[in-house]
Amino acid sequence: MLGGTLFQDIPSQHPSETEHHQKAPYDVPSYEVKITDKSPLMACLGTESISVNSCHHQVVRDLAPGLSVMAMAPDGIVEAVCRPESRFLWAVQWHPEFSYLKDENSRKIFSAFVDAMTSRL
Repeated sequence: MLGGTLFQDIPSQHPSETEHHQKAPYDVPSYEVKITDKSPLMACLGTESISVNSCHHQVVRDLAPGLSVMAMAPDGIVEAVCRPESRFLWAVQWHPEFSYLKDENSRKIFSAFVDAMTSRL
């Protein structure tokens, strides 16, 4: 939509030891992502890395203009992006909606979204 491209199928287009399509249960972390220094995600979570779940087979190949990387998987795959010029445009490849009951970082991401939406009211 914004002009970037995707790897349509990780196993065939970006083979890796990192398992990006884990089996259930989905509230269990699969691997650790490195948070980009000075990114909004680092400001929100206050850490350099977090453990995440993973259930996807497509990923960013070429980042769209205007987007910035906020997190990377161990195999170099982009795991989170933002659009700094927007009030709140974040995208994460993992699924905080599956892990928020167990994971404080997932709750922090949802809180950041809610705060951004309600601050405009």
